[in-house]
Amino acid sequence: IHSFIHSFIHSFIHSFIHSFIHSFIHSFIHSFIHSFIHSFIHSFIHSFIHSFIHSFM
Repeated sequence: IHSFIHSFIHSFIHSFIHSFIHSFIHSFIHSFIHSFIHSFIHSFIHSFIHSFIHSFM
């Protein structure tokens, strides 16, 4: 019984850490991509408007 509890705790901790790291990386990548796209769109629109105004002045 003692070895069962020991292996159970070991397995539990291992899978917990694994899933935690996985979800952490997933959310990190998701937020990174989201901010990247947001910055890209913002810069694109800004440059487009700027060039448009500049060429018509």
